[in-house]
Amino acid sequence: MCQEDEDSAYFDCLPDALLLLIFNKLHDLKSLTKCLSVSKRFNALVPLIDTAFISVPPLKHPTSSTATSYVHSALRLLFLKLFLKPLGCFHRIMAPPKSNTRSFDLSCCRRDGVLKIFKEMKSLHLELPGDGGELGSSSASGASFLQWKAGFGTNLKTCIIVGATSFGKRLQKEEREESMEEEEEETVLNDEKLKSRVIWTISCLIAASTRHCLLKQILAEQADNPSIPLLERIVISDSNKQGVLCVGKEELAEMRNSVNTLESIERSPVPELNMKLWYLPVLELPESGYLMKGATLVLIRPVVDGMIENDGGDPLVGDEKPFGEAVREMIKVKKSYFMTMTSF
Repeated sequence: MCQEDEDSAYFDCLPDALLLLIFNKLHDLKSLTKCLSVSKRFNALVPLIDTAFISVPPLKHPTSSTATSYVHSALRLLFLKLFLKPLGCFHRIMAPPKSNTRSFDLSCCRRDGVLKIFKEMKSLHLELPGDGGELGSSSASGASFLQWKAGFGTNLKTCIIVGATSFGKRLQKEEREESMEEEEEETVLNDEKLKSRVIWTISCLIAASTRHCLLKQILAEQADNPSIPLLERIVISDSNKQGVLCVGKEELAEMRNSVNTLESIERSPVPELNMKLWYLPVLELPESGYLMKGATLVLIRPVVDGMIENDGGDPLVGDEKPFGEAVREMIKVKKSYFMTMTSF
């Protein structure tokens, strides 16, 4: 028991287990690295944390992104081909050229970066600046709200996309009733609307695939880091909260076995996919207090995994609002659209 006097350092009175709990709650890598310099005790305990969050900074002098220009080219191809050919046109979309040019700084994830000091890490969350540099402006494709979540192993496991042409706070009762009347005749998803939803979907899949390739590069860089085999979960999100890539323990084991050297890193082809789409002209989200117009939900899984079930309890959905609430509300709608997409 510590004596309470003027010279007492109260942190010295805390047991190691409690300090580790505090550091894990702190979890921000920038703050944790500062703690390393506080004392010898902190310097010994901080590397034993099991959870870390890294807010990846943008480059001070970013250059043009090859990945972004690829997305724009792919979307132009979609516009040109969608009316001439069915969804099979997606096989013409090729992988972006290899490039190490990025608009953000991942030096912390290099082989000699700060991650090498953490010996017990089980969960790592990387937050990229902006939208990660993959999607560009969602408003350019007619979406005022567009968010996605994807689960990966060596290839895509599942992807959930929520989009809307209009997104804002719920209206007053009179305005809401008027809006509902205006939308009554828009219940059918016509060809023009379907085309825009397909573009949203391919944009999100390209973004997810780009982050998956980034993760493979990180795993290859960290191949000699003894803490990497202990990782049970990696999340790559962005500060605009547009997309989240999640990889669990078993999937990380798959990826580690398939990633050997940086020279062999390539974007994994997106497999042939089943897609199930729900559409509502107006969707009210009472819990989060928002109103969506042109609300769209797309569930995506590889064809080899069979038909898509209406499962709002998928752990990937999560409890985040408004994303999770929109998924659970839309999945109740009986009418849905089924499509397949060839590998690209």
